[in-house]
Amino acid sequence: MTSPKPQGTIDQIYLSLRISSTNELTPENMPIILDETFAYFDEERLTNVLKFLNTSYGDKQIIIFTCTGREIEVLDKIYIDYNKIML
Repeated sequence: MTSPKPQGTIDQIYLSLRISSTNELTPENMPIILDETFAYFDEERLTNVLKFLNTSYGDKQIIIFTCTGREIEVLDKIYIDYNKIML
């Protein structure tokens, strides 16, 4: 197994800051919108973050924009329900 690329670590820190700020900005239940956020995540990191989002923010709508099928594969693998809309 190869070690994660530094860009993935930077993106993970940025995602953490964005998600934590959503709780501070408003008490409203706003959706979380992620556009190509996981592009540099390896499969383990992607699996962990999707599990985290599902357990910690399952009460919010999470919209993921992506041009790959990686997220769908992982969501299916870890049995997380989702709705897929292809544009």
